[in-house]
Amino acid sequence: MQHAAEIELEPSITAIDAVFEKLLADIVRGVHPAGTRLPAERELSRQLGASRPTLREALRRLGEWNIVEPRRGSGVVVRPYRDWSIEVIGGYLRYGRPEGNQPSIAQLLVDMLALRRAVVLEVIRCTANRVPKGGTSAARLAMARAWALRGDPLYTREDFEVLRSIVEAAKFTPGLWMLNRVAEIYLDIATIMRFAIKMPDDYVPTHTKFFDLLEGGEGDAAIELMKSYLERHDKAIESMLMVVA
Repeated sequence: MQHAAEIELEPSITAIDAVFEKLLADIVRGVHPAGTRLPAERELSRQLGASRPTLREALRRLGEWNIVEPRRGSGVVVRPYRDWSIEVIGGYLRYGRPEGNQPSIAQLLVDMLALRRAVVLEVIRCTANRVPKGGTSAARLAMARAWALRGDPLYTREDFEVLRSIVEAAKFTPGLWMLNRVAEIYLDIATIMRFAIKMPDDYVPTHTKFFDLLEGGEGDAAIELMKSYLERHDKAIESMLMVVA
């Protein structure tokens, strides 16, 4: 077994991150199945080559994602797959070994595209008629930065900023905070799927028209434009995923 102390860390990766990632990987791989108790703190610290405070913080993070829970008299127990939080998705895509009653990794990716589409379109629907004249300026700048990064997976960060800028301009604060919550999930998945994701050739003209429609008060047309755009390009990604699978 590889100990955390033996893992060569990138400068931005802390000991807590390394221990968290190791435990996450072991759980989603099935090394610690649902309902089982993790080794006692002292033993687990020894196995991972980590201090007990570091281990406790890693377990706390896993608890926030509903992966484990402390139980009186039972120690720390792995929770069932159905109880996990959406934050697990990136780790599951990296390490998961789906059982017979669980979807394949390819199907999970297709389902994530559908969920992303639903969220994006619903956010647009809630904000389409609230964007003021000139309110898309920040989104247009983010679009330009994304286009300049085409071919680099980092473009997805600026692409996400396009939507955040629209929501902020519309002063739709709950939507903005929700997007902030899922930002790292979205970017993590985009990095994992970089083999299948290519910036569409019509990215700039489509978004430019989308911004113009929003500022022109044509919310319904803006929603339909983005719906068609997302469905068209997600379908291409889905076809690639199924071929790979």
